[in-house]
Amino acid sequence: MKYQWFKAMVVPVAALAVLGGCEGLKEKPPEPYEVVVHVESDPGEVVEGAHILLGANKVASTGADGTANLKLRGEEGETLLFNVNCPDGYQAPKPVSVTLRRIADPTKRPEYEVSCPPLTRTIVVAIRADEGPNLPVMFLGREVARTDASGAAHVSLKLRPDEAFQLMLKTSDSEEGERLRPKDPVATFRVKHQDDVVTFDQTFKVERKVRYWRAKPTGPTRLDTK
Repeated sequence: MKYQWFKAMVVPVAALAVLGGCEGLKEKPPEPYEVVVHVESDPGEVVEGAHILLGANKVASTGADGTANLKLRGEEGETLLFNVNCPDGYQAPKPVSVTLRRIADPTKRPEYEVSCPPLTRTIVVAIRADEGPNLPVMFLGREVARTDASGAAHVSLKLRPDEAFQLMLKTSDSEEGERLRPKDPVATFRVKHQDDVVTFDQTFKVERKVRYWRAKPTGPTRLDTK
């Protein structure tokens, strides 16, 4: 009887040992694939607060250095498509395609560069109006600047890339301006895909006033005989 009781006790213990060994043989989950997404507006200008989305789920956001670190799981060679939700004032880029790959150097991580260009660009127009002091500079029918005594002025505008616009030097605003030729000259510009500085050079000719002299009457002078 004692032997049978001892045998009954050994079998469960052995079974537990086998189960424990099986637990130890279970494979650990693979390490996640780590990638870095770096977002800039212009070269050297990082974008903070850009959200990285996988489908409708936000998986990361860029920090003060413009980077977001992603830890991804999936099969080797699998491709994931991410959208980048840029902050207000920036244009959303195309989706980013990330392929899950192991690289030989474990200290390095694949990096993906993303551009969130600004929706508007700053364009500065430097105006030089020879013989054109104190002239209003007009944009869309309103005065945005005025030339100084030397005929110089500058205008700073924020406009969308590829947008065309015009500036006019209004000569018909004063008596002095009415003598300038050409009248109300206009210059046309187009906004580039980066901030820009352009010039508006205009030379005026001053139309001199023509003075008419009335000739004194000639002939015999009337004498008063009284």
